[in-house]
Amino acid sequence: MDELSKLKKMWDSSFEEQSSEVDKEELLKIMQSKSSGPVDKLKKSLYLEIGTVMVVLPFLVYIMFVLPSTYFVLNTLALITLFLSVLVYYFVNLKKITRLWNQSQQNLRESLQSTIALLRFFRKTYFYINIALFPLGIYFGYIIGFGLGSGGKKVSSLLFFESLPVYLNVLLYIAIAATAFGLFLLFLRFYVRKLYDVHITKLETNYAELTENENNLTE
Repeated sequence: MDELSKLKKMWDSSFEEQSSEVDKEELLKIMQSKSSGPVDKLKKSLYLEIGTVMVVLPFLVYIMFVLPSTYFVLNTLALITLFLSVLVYYFVNLKKITRLWNQSQQNLRESLQSTIALLRFFRKTYFYINIALFPLGIYFGYIIGFGLGSGGKKVSSLLFFESLPVYLNVLLYIAIAATAFGLFLLFLRFYVRKLYDVHITKLETNYAELTENENNLTE
């Protein structure tokens, strides 16, 4: 009787371990499927950014032929260099995200953790890079736009309103710059929240859910 009890206990224990292993595999499949959506959407956002930059670059190259003087060519090249730097940064991060997520088949928990950490860093640097690029874009854009609108003339000074004193002109330009930057900052925060924060939050929720369910299975 004792031997039969021992055998039954061993059988039950073996069955529970097998069932637990099946449940864990099923859990990983579900969580991987749930997490693939946000990751794919984040990758699409990066492709959108890359596509936008690649559309702008040929236009900037075209400007160098329209305004062939050294002054405009150098300023246009500086703007192209900025766009190319951003393009390389996007490609590098897209490659990193793809590589990390490909590893999720082997270790979903570690892959999720690394992907979230990378996306948090990318989101932060993306935000500050755009803030840094905004005044540079305005500066080079003004020079190139002025050249196109004036038939190739150089920018010798800012446009002032002749009917206003100099100090009022300065205050007006400061107000215009502050308003433009404020509107850009509002848009940037909305854009980052819509295209990045939402998906990062989903991945963080999935990671917490995975951890909780794994702990429940091991108990």
